[in-house]
Amino acid sequence: MNLPLVSTLGRWAIDRFQSYNQMVHILVQALSALVRLAPFNPAIFFVLIRQIYFTAVQPVTIITVSALILGSVTVHILLRILIGLGAYEQIGDFLITAMLHHIAPITCTLIIVLRSGTAVLTEMALMKINREMATLGVLGVPVEEYLFLPRLLAFLIAGPCLSFCFCVIGLLGGFFTLSFLHDITFASYLDRLLFAVDVADVFILIAKSMIMAGLVCLVALQRGMSVQRSFTEVPIRLIQGMIQTVTLIIAVEVIFNLF
Repeated sequence: MNLPLVSTLGRWAIDRFQSYNQMVHILVQALSALVRLAPFNPAIFFVLIRQIYFTAVQPVTIITVSALILGSVTVHILLRILIGLGAYEQIGDFLITAMLHHIAPITCTLIIVLRSGTAVLTEMALMKINREMATLGVLGVPVEEYLFLPRLLAFLIAGPCLSFCFCVIGLLGGFFTLSFLHDITFASYLDRLLFAVDVADVFILIAKSMIMAGLVCLVALQRGMSVQRSFTEVPIRLIQGMIQTVTLIIAVEVIFNLF
């Protein structure tokens, strides 16, 4: 038996189990704080507004650019495929499925990961190393109310909102491509989309983007809280968090595709 391999796999399994267990613990603490109506505390509400602004408002520019580019590229690729298959009339169905089910939630989640997830992870790690969290405990400020809950709520709000904006802008960018390649009016294009879209499509967009964004926040909080005393741990936890986040995003995508 290859003992080093077994030892490595064992450490990996234990690390994953501990990390997911801590993520669940953080989630329970945040939900408990929500039940206690902690966001109505003026200080916590101010932190929540700042987090929403940083997570959901500031990325709008990059979301707009990404949506216009990906929307145009998606329409161009789908047009070539559907015209080759003689199924041009189904462009609305395929476009809605591609944008709402896959492109929008995944792209927006990756932007949240790179922008807000890394910031939260680094912030939590530095606060713990500098003993700011211990200071909050001495002052009687609950960490789950002041740190966990505002960030988790901001991510849960940002995911669906950014994904919805991405879809609207991306579909608008798709019209420019479609109208350039084919003689179609905006009213006809809008009719195709409205005929193709369903309540289930909107539900999948909201649910998938919310779950993915929430997992990003939980991973960032857990990995940031897992540092001990050294600043050299921060980049290590950051890399681990990015890998774990990408793995969870793929897992969520696979689960939604199965059902």
